Amino acid sequence: MKGVIYLVIKGSNALKENYSEDANLYKYIDTARHELDLAIKQFNEITDDRAIDYASYNLLAARAKYSYLIQLAKEKKLSL
Repeated sequence: MKGVIYLVIKGSNALKENYSEDANLYKYIDTARHELDLAIKQFNEITDDRAIDYASYNLLAARAKYSYLIQLAKEKKLSL
């Protein structure tokens, strides 16, 4: 499971710290939720037609990441 989470959040040093796997997952979910909120805000504030593709891709990616992490938490029966 740690490898799967690490692939989603590559470059993170959280796995090197003394956190449990569940605590890491909660941290990743919180980070993903923040990224999703930022992507939504960015998408809503876009005024340049050329940037719409980027903003929509970024929004879809953030939503997919957040949904994936929520699904992992549900499979582990963690409270959210």
